[in-house]
Amino acid sequence: MKKNKALLPTPEGTLIERIIHQVIGRFDEIIISVTEEKEFEFLPFKKVRDERPNQGPMMGIKSAISSSSHLKNFVIACDIPDVNISFLDSMIGEAEKHEIVIACSKNSRKEPLFGIYSKSVVPKMENLLNSGISSLIPLFQICQTKEVKISNGSWFKNLNTPREYEEFLRQMKREKNIK
Repeated sequence: MKKNKALLPTPEGTLIERIIHQVIGRFDEIIISVTEEKEFEFLPFKKVRDERPNQGPMMGIKSAISSSSHLKNFVIACDIPDVNISFLDSMIGEAEKHEIVIACSKNSRKEPLFGIYSKSVVPKMENLLNSGISSLIPLFQICQTKEVKISNGSWFKNLNTPREYEEFLRQMKREKNIK
């Protein structure tokens, strides 16, 4: 995208504001993993920078859940604009029995940035990162991980390209005109 996806405009504000509005009543603590805190000063939530920069999403997740006051933490990427609350509830239901619960698409693609992570995985993340491993896939292999299939995947999307973002905006406009 060549710009911070979290700050892309939507009819409800920035993309990150859209996501926050969908989950704010469900959780009593929201932590935003940031590269630069000043970009997100407009948000009244705790901001956490990566403990060691440029080490990928695992470092961002590790830094955020390390600073959390909760044992279980829902993690969502800033480029996943929609949250299916009933699907999230099913993931939360699995979280008591597992260290990690992640969404998994119909074609069995893991979605590690839509998941619930226990604080107990922080030392395992640290060991992997210290070994030069920044991918989350090896973490899933050494933790009690549950994959929850997205059965009705029409709601789930990642906005990784300008084309996907523009299509998302067109879809929002169509849905607004229908209502």
